[in-house]
Amino acid sequence: MSSNKEAFVTRYYPHAQKAAKSSGIPVVFALAQSALESGWGKSITGNMMFGIKKGSGKNYGGWKGDTQLVTTTEYSSSATKPFPFVFPGYPVQASNGKWKYKIKDVFRAYPSPFYSFVDWAGLLFKNKRYQYALQHKKNPYRFAEEVAKAGYATDPAYATKIKRIMKDIEQIIVLKKLHKKKISPIPIVLMGIGVLIIGVVVFQTKPK
Repeated sequence: MSSNKEAFVTRYYPHAQKAAKSSGIPVVFALAQSALESGWGKSITGNMMFGIKKGSGKNYGGWKGDTQLVTTTEYSSSATKPFPFVFPGYPVQASNGKWKYKIKDVFRAYPSPFYSFVDWAGLLFKNKRYQYALQHKKNPYRFAEEVAKAGYATDPAYATKIKRIMKDIEQIIVLKKLHKKKISPIPIVLMGIGVLIIGVVVFQTKPK
């Protein structure tokens, strides 16, 4: 196991654990999705850990309204899907028939990585499209499959990638004995704001 992966899990485990405490979302899934979206912490711009686009502009407890233009890859069944900016030479058709886009799009930015975890957890917890996935919170691998099926990302191999990373993270958590460490409580003010927003906001549009 690489030291980079171990450092990533050790650093962000407390954030994932706090997000899980308020939403029930599996810790290993939170870390795996964040690792995939950020390249194990190598590509964290604006403290964005989960690649959440601006979307409807709803705040789920951690987003303060800041945005950033980020280069990313999208897949679509259409060769004419509109994006803020499409790189020359795209889209190209993949072997599965989908059209692959290299684009720039508007994503959320955060004061710190912790706020990104809070916002992400609130989004999954309250977005109707993930309600079925939430029925499988005790089975992280099934949860990952259902989040992918619900359309969190356009990558057709998203669930497979997440589950492969989850296996690595499970080993690191045991190796570092992170699951035996207690987390510090969430600041009362922040927790109150997060709970209030999660309780009243329903996200209606696709985050990716």
